[in-house]
Amino acid sequence: MTIGKIINYYGEKHTPYIGGLVNHLPMGQLAMYKITDDLDKVKSFTDSFLERSNINQVQTDYPYIETIDEALGNRSLYEACLDLVRKETKDAQIDKYAKRMLNKYVLGLSSGLFHTIIRMAYAIEGAALDPLLNSEIQRALAYYVTAYRESKIFSRKIPGSMIKKEMNKLVNDEYIRSLMANHDTLGKKIRALYGENDFLEKGFIIDGDEDEKIKALLDMLVPAYYFSGNIVTLHCITGLHAVIELKDYFDDYSSTLDILTTSIITHLLTISCYNYNREIDDYSHSSWKAIISVGSEQTDVHAVKLCYTSNKLYKLYEMKGLKEIAIKRIRH
Repeated sequence: MTIGKIINYYGEKHTPYIGGLVNHLPMGQLAMYKITDDLDKVKSFTDSFLERSNINQVQTDYPYIETIDEALGNRSLYEACLDLVRKETKDAQIDKYAKRMLNKYVLGLSSGLFHTIIRMAYAIEGAALDPLLNSEIQRALAYYVTAYRESKIFSRKIPGSMIKKEMNKLVNDEYIRSLMANHDTLGKKIRALYGENDFLEKGFIIDGDEDEKIKALLDMLVPAYYFSGNIVTLHCITGLHAVIELKDYFDDYSSTLDILTTSIITHLLTISCYNYNREIDDYSHSSWKAIISVGSEQTDVHAVKLCYTSNKLYKLYEMKGLKEIAIKRIRH
């Protein structure tokens, strides 16, 4: 048995959905394998996940589509879209096809609370370990297309050092607060924000190179998650990690980070967090080895994924707070 065979076995049986929610199983399986290199741990995690989750089964009776655009944003066409993706990649290099698709639909990278881009990144990481997971790339692409929701992109640039000050202005803006109070779901709130020209003018992206943009986002997101424990903030972090992992797949990586920044800011405005000035001052002396050891025993998929993400981001940027948010989710 290999990691590819395990992920494919369940991936072929299940869709990316659990009712109106997301099927995290393939992402959790890969994250567990990446932090442990232990297939027995993956099997144990899988069994636990399946005991608690009723994942939608793939349908055998579904319509035929001729173009990818027919399935764009239509989750009921997942199976039909997957058939078409498989047909279009039969004689093509899957990496080139994935790159073409991601660039064509780049405004959808935050769809489904960033899960589409997260699963895409995990699939490509997995295929680098086991070529059998080219099948998971196909499934991730079909998910990316059928869950597609288009974001906007801000144009006003600010220095990275100003990100917390500017974010505090937005979360305490009376009109934005009243707008959010009038809507009861994340999706409705996001659509309301994107529909306001005033909001699009007030929003911001980071002026600087790629690393400056990433570090500014992490400076804001890491303490924001530490103090709030909010699941939306967690997915902003794991979504950022996914885009970093997929850097070579975007024709204009800097612009992609601007799209991601726009999406992150917009998502953060939908939650009840009004203070982005707090700083973590109680840092852990635990080693990553110890944190991963405890994280690998978790059945909560978000604890496993955040443990993996935080460790990868720490290796890249060595930022304080990344250990602490992994520990926070483990203790959740």
